[in-house]
Amino acid sequence: MDDKGTLIYQDKDAHAITSAPICLKNIALKLFPEYPSQYVLDLGTGCGIIAITLAMERPSWKIEGLDILPHMIELATHNAELCSLNIKFQLANLCTFTTETPYSLIISNPPWQPLGTGKISPHPAKNISRFELMCSMPEILSFLERNLTSEGNALLLYPDFRIPELQTLIYKTSLDIFDLIPCPGIDKHFICHIRYKGTKK
Repeated sequence: MDDKGTLIYQDKDAHAITSAPICLKNIALKLFPEYPSQYVLDLGTGCGIIAITLAMERPSWKIEGLDILPHMIELATHNAELCSLNIKFQLANLCTFTTETPYSLIISNPPWQPLGTGKISPHPAKNISRFELMCSMPEILSFLERNLTSEGNALLLYPDFRIPELQTLIYKTSLDIFDLIPCPGIDKHFICHIRYKGTKK
């Protein structure tokens, strides 16, 4: 269940839901009111918890989810249907994906564990969601550049030890870190609010 008691089914062999997606959802709700409506992407949607809980609290927003694992897209679609929500979940590789219509808000709890560190799980889905196996930090920033509107926003969750690397990499892009927001309930993690350089506050 999420923090509102919504029943969300998970894959037992995938990374279990933590407080991270709820933190991301709550910060998005705090930063962006119901109107003007947002066109939102839940990047690396997994079971769909961020997309679904956002859709329940921001019914005017158009929300989509994207994931590289077919069975997670099926699970997220099933969860949305159980909640009577019309959310489009797309199967795609973020390293090559480009949307036809740019998003005004992209939210993600990306894999943040560098390769060669940490304990590998026997379950591939857990490793993909935790380790930078299928995407790297530069590839996520490139995704944002390709898929955000000119005044769009992105919210990415990273542990504090990855922030200096993010700051170095983002300097070489058209993006900028607008704010670093401590994630309530998750020690030493920050939500990185990212926008294009020169975007008005």
